[in-house]
Amino acid sequence: MGSKAVEPKLYLNFSLDAAVPEKHVVRRLAAAVDFGFVRSLVNKHYSHTGQPSVDPVVLFKLWLLGYLFNIRSERRLCEEASLNLAWRWFLGYELDEALPDHSVLTKARRRFGTRVYELFFKRIVELCEERGLVQGDVLFIDSTLSDANAARDTLRSRALAGPRLPEPAQFVRDLFAMNEPAPAPEAPREKGGTGPKPGPLAEHPTLRSSLVSTTDPDAEVATRHNGRSRLVYKTQVVVDGGKANIITAVDVGAAGDSDASSVGRMLDKHQVNLGRAPRELVGDSGYGTETALRECEARGIVPTLNQKRKGNNTGLFSIDDFTYLVDRDVYVCPAGTELVRAAEHFTLGKSVYRPKGKYTCANCPLKARCTTGRVNRQLQRSWGAEISDRARVHVASRLGQRRLRRRQVVSERIMADLKSKHGFERAQFRRRPSVQIQALLTATVINLKQLLKRRPEAQSGWAVPLAQRVLPAVRRLFEACQAALKTVFAPNPALALTDRPLASRPARKGFRQQAPEKDKVRKIGWSSMNPVHDVVRRGPGRRPVASRPDAPTVADPERLPL
Repeated sequence: MGSKAVEPKLYLNFSLDAAVPEKHVVRRLAAAVDFGFVRSLVNKHYSHTGQPSVDPVVLFKLWLLGYLFNIRSERRLCEEASLNLAWRWFLGYELDEALPDHSVLTKARRRFGTRVYELFFKRIVELCEERGLVQGDVLFIDSTLSDANAARDTLRSRALAGPRLPEPAQFVRDLFAMNEPAPAPEAPREKGGTGPKPGPLAEHPTLRSSLVSTTDPDAEVATRHNGRSRLVYKTQVVVDGGKANIITAVDVGAAGDSDASSVGRMLDKHQVNLGRAPRELVGDSGYGTETALRECEARGIVPTLNQKRKGNNTGLFSIDDFTYLVDRDVYVCPAGTELVRAAEHFTLGKSVYRPKGKYTCANCPLKARCTTGRVNRQLQRSWGAEISDRARVHVASRLGQRRLRRRQVVSERIMADLKSKHGFERAQFRRRPSVQIQALLTATVINLKQLLKRRPEAQSGWAVPLAQRVLPAVRRLFEACQAALKTVFAPNPALALTDRPLASRPARKGFRQQAPEKDKVRKIGWSSMNPVHDVVRRGPGRRPVASRPDAPTVADPERLPL
């Protein structure tokens, strides 16, 4: 049995570069991405005097390593980096060099702000587009809830907690809003009516608006399916519909914000990061409202947003059971009675439809299945219902259903990777700007993994910038090859003569060698640039005969071409 003797050596011959495997993820990451652009992003946050600081490239590499290997604690991240040889090589630190303290990461994150991480994420998206991984044609949007870094025990009544001082920027905006001149008089109503225009509906207090966490005031209360409440943040994620499924936009908001209210903001973020607008947006029923549809149509984007079916729990006829006639602007009930537009609801922005007679529905045989009231049945139709009707027809098509099925595969997988593999199930920091930084870096790691795994691919759709760079180069290469072929197959009398007689040349198998006619001169070369022989169609009982194309004349008929 052997025994290993441990003796410390005074001198070592060790190479950190040789210790890192060739296929290690950090070596592939260093070969794929040059992180030198980080210095230009954070240059204004450093002074030109004083002692030199830690290289910002090292800080961003440390953050990426933490989210790549799902290490939530920055203290533990620096400890692992000092022990891992591959990480040291990736950071550029030798064995005898001390790594930065974990407090440097915290101070740098507060000093940089969210804007620097937005630009960093944008640069990685542009790099993925340059490698041909972004299609930019179809987008999938989805949202997820992440637990806040705060406990439920920290919830207090917002009224008892007292007012909080606003941020300086918000205070300045409120101050300018107070000093604005009086608004201009309102324009007349578009739908008619008399009297002053009603104001907005009053917001009723809810559990989410009445409670606040003393630890993380930006987090809001949400209820699970089992009825248990928790403090969460809602994150909106936009994923490209290409093969690599690159994340093109990320935004963290309050849990109470509806999905539809974030459509315009996410489309703007995508256009800023990618430089162009998509052609189609695909989302679930949470985005299928008139607000989201208007945002898409205002930008010229096809909305493939699933819409909730308008039903009721009483078993009565819903609005979908009525037929709307566009040319006459009336509804037809299942019994055949017409409902005309009778009033306008200016606060809700809807039109009210009723039958013409006051007691028309009283003698209807389907009244028990339509309404329980003594008066007529009435319907409400939004002023912008035409947009919803067009979107509903598109979603019901075969293409729309295929888009929605693919959205389930792409978006749910991305959300699962964010939470299970990279620690986004729970917020690492407190307050919304810090959680936004975590979301941006986590999405960057997802994109970098696709960048390392996939080679440049030809995308369909609107990947125009890449095609404009690649196709001209391919065209020039094709023209150069064509010119070379013309040079090779061009007739050259100096090279066309040979000393081999006709009888000494073996005949090709399957072809009859045609004997030259003595009264005609011999011809060689090609009459066209096509090097393929023209073969006479085979007849019954005959073998194919190669036809010899026309060529320039040779002075000596006894010599044959090479």
